[in-house]
Amino acid sequence: MGYIPYGFVQKPAGIFIEPQQAKVVQQIYQRYLAGDSLEGIADFLFQNGIPSPQGKERWTRPIINCLLSNEKYAKYIISSDDYSTVQIEKEKRSNIDKDTGKRKATRYSSQNVLSGLLVCSECGANYRRITRPSGEVVWRCANRVEHGKRICKHSPSISEVLLREDICKLLEMDSFHELNVEKFTEGIHVQENGTLEINYKEQEFSLVMRG
Repeated sequence: MGYIPYGFVQKPAGIFIEPQQAKVVQQIYQRYLAGDSLEGIADFLFQNGIPSPQGKERWTRPIINCLLSNEKYAKYIISSDDYSTVQIEKEKRSNIDKDTGKRKATRYSSQNVLSGLLVCSECGANYRRITRPSGEVVWRCANRVEHGKRICKHSPSISEVLLREDICKLLEMDSFHELNVEKFTEGIHVQENGTLEINYKEQEFSLVMRG
């Protein structure tokens, strides 16, 4: 195995899994798959008094990133499926174009009418449209994506399918039409329990109600 990665220990009889460190590795992978940022994971480890592989109080983002890229954990400490899913997620979150080596303008889709309307009721940040490795499209608070629970602790992720259904009910539309959503709403606040609170463009909406 060469050098001994965090989560393993060298003994006279060979290399073995170190149970406590292996549990930390599993937590890091689980939190990343749940949507935590590298900074958010570092905060979690610090708050729980878990020292870094170098014995320091705080983990750094590069160390966590390397741990998430170490294929030696696959099969031994985490499943091969989880390892592969993390690599896909890392690619999606990457802000560097591998072909050009240049920084991309954005990591998330913003070509959607809801990008400028959905607002987190907890921290006030906009919601972002994100495609998960499974192909499911969800909307998440931008602060939660970038900083984990350090800034925004309770904002929910919302399936785009359910989001559109709820908006249709609130606007009394038979089907989702972006132009109508943009025309009649000033903002849509996402509550901690996942419900939506719409700020209507009063003049436009009152005309519809009277009509």
